[in-house]
Amino acid sequence: MKDVLIDRETFFGDPSLDSELPFVNSEFWSSLIGHIEKDCPDSPRVVLDVGCHTGGLLHALNLKFGPTELFGIEPLPLARRAAAELLNSAGAKATLLDPAEWDRVPSAAVDLMTSHEELYLEPDLGRFMRRLRRVLVARGTAYIVLGCHAENPLWQTWKMSLVKAGHSVYDHLPLEIMQAAALAGLLPSVQPLRNSGWITYDPLRADFKYPDIQAMLDHHYRYKLIFRLRAADDDRTTSS
Repeated sequence: MKDVLIDRETFFGDPSLDSELPFVNSEFWSSLIGHIEKDCPDSPRVVLDVGCHTGGLLHALNLKFGPTELFGIEPLPLARRAAAELLNSAGAKATLLDPAEWDRVPSAAVDLMTSHEELYLEPDLGRFMRRLRRVLVARGTAYIVLGCHAENPLWQTWKMSLVKAGHSVYDHLPLEIMQAAALAGLLPSVQPLRNSGWITYDPLRADFKYPDIQAMLDHHYRYKLIFRLRAADDDRTTSS
């Protein structure tokens, strides 16, 4: 995400599509949380979600792990306010920030970082990874989910819709993502996010459409990736 204040109210332009995102993403978020549960025997104390939108994933992480503090980074003011309302109503200690406020996330404080389909909005992978490395505790872990990357054939069509909607989007190859993480001092791993389960899809309402069933299956079970980035014990870079 660019470090500028955004005056638009919704990501899609249609508020109903924004409000439906928690339902649309529920299978993906469930799979992500399943990976975190397998990897992390200790519940995280501080959680950061980048691109948190209206707080649905942060809310699910809060219910599952009961962290002491939550941070969310989100460019849309209306979405940040909705996230704050949702998380405050659940009794969570949550700080919702504009991307220009990354520096308000304390250094070496975050045990768990998540991001779902946000990285294609980041123009500078190196800067993103350095910021991430700065905020992670020693042995902290980030889980980044991305299907909108340059190896996914559907991305070339989908990104045109995003550009028409006024978004700046960027082509990132999975290996470039892993290289940027490694250069920032993070240990990168990757696998498909899902390998089974139902795919819920309403062709009449979907903003990102599939040309056929095989493309849908490939997106969900082949191209939708989860990157696990682990921080080592060495000194962090403070560069942003």
